[in-house]
Amino acid sequence: MADEAMISLRGVAKNFGGGGQEIHAVQEVTLDIQRGEIFGIVGFSGAGKSTLVRCMNLLEVPTKGQVFVDGVELTGLSKKELNGQRKKIGMIFQQFNLFASRTVLENVAFPLKHSGLSKEQIREKAARLLDFVELGEKKDAYPSQLSGGQKQRVAIARALASDPKVLLCDEATSALDPQTTHSILQLLKKLNQELGITIVVITHQMQVVKEICQRVALMEAGRVVEQGWVYDIFAQPQQEITKDFVASADNSNQLSEVLAETSVRESLGQGARVFRFRFLHTSGGKALVSQISREFGIDLNIIHGNLEMIDGRFLGVLILLAQGDKQAVDDALAYARAQGVNVEELRG
Repeated sequence: MADEAMISLRGVAKNFGGGGQEIHAVQEVTLDIQRGEIFGIVGFSGAGKSTLVRCMNLLEVPTKGQVFVDGVELTGLSKKELNGQRKKIGMIFQQFNLFASRTVLENVAFPLKHSGLSKEQIREKAARLLDFVELGEKKDAYPSQLSGGQKQRVAIARALASDPKVLLCDEATSALDPQTTHSILQLLKKLNQELGITIVVITHQMQVVKEICQRVALMEAGRVVEQGWVYDIFAQPQQEITKDFVASADNSNQLSEVLAETSVRESLGQGARVFRFRFLHTSGGKALVSQISREFGIDLNIIHGNLEMIDGRFLGVLILLAQGDKQAVDDALAYARAQGVNVEELRG
């Protein structure tokens, strides 16, 4: 177990059913999530990511393996001991799970019912938390009177009521529009920075990971198939599923529209090839394209471009149409790779 890890999973597996109908939802996952970081877990529906996060607080008891949170092995605790440790772990969901018959303030105060605080202290703490999530003026409203983003802010405030060290977010922004999603992600970043809470974000949206996570793990068929720093994953994805997710977030997967352009279609008919270049630095992108076009005697046309900042560093993406002698194109691509560019040929 890593010394500074807030959450450590060792060989965690979770099966459902039995006999010939057994489903292996999570398979032999070993993972360390560091204290104070925002960690993303990404996968398509059915990849096992939600089951994995529920294993982190033992809402799903692993079939095998060990789960450590803040240095304590949860899988070795009695039910009473586990309930005590769970107070360190908050959780928010896509559906918000608010009590419709309680006010916003009462929803946030609910986890404090048996905390030993007086009624007045509970109300004061709930009010402070609502102010923290910028929803203090709604304390007397009911969930039905709130927007989706406001409901999620209430859910976050409620999750903070027990002063958790960890916050698990299971598809917490999936039901929200892009603008509201951004505001909720900024709130999560705020509580991570100001309160030091370790956050685990479960999502199928790579854009969410790109916006707030430092590290990410990609899941497929119950296994972690790739993990690393978010910038590195975006700059040099290794697995095919990772490449698909990364492309979905930088818009360079919209090739069907690009390739439908008459000039592009005609060029492809003449033997042109399409490549994706990922530049790990801000400078040199277009300059390198013009340089290798001259030096290797080939035509390189930019048909898509994108430049953005990920975790404080710039990453550029270009989709290029290459025409010329096959060996010259291959030599040019080898040269680009030697300059630190991630080059991928796109087909179809």
